[in-house]
Amino acid sequence: MDKFVARENVRHLRRQLESGADTPRRATLLRLLIEQLNDLGPTREQLDNLDRHIARLGELMARQAELVDGFGGDQPRARAELVLATMNDIMATYIDHRQNIAAALADGSR
Repeated sequence: MDKFVARENVRHLRRQLESGADTPRRATLLRLLIEQLNDLGPTREQLDNLDRHIARLGELMARQAELVDGFGGDQPRARAELVLATMNDIMATYIDHRQNIAAALADGSR
């Protein structure tokens, strides 16, 4: 697959995930995201990008958790919790994918 297309698909999927998604849709989007990231191949650049995304996502999750705690109404709180759950799943996916890339790069250097 063309790396340009894969990079654009990654951007598109990340935008969709950032808005929050219910559990079945989130699982599908995350699976597609990993497929597109895999199409890019394991590179040091991808590992560095994941490190940046993981750090930034950690900051966003902390702020989102504060928002969840601050909401009193059911509707806004439910939406904020959905976004936080999505962020949590993205974080777990990124960490797992980062470990896979690091292992692939280490195997390639031997």
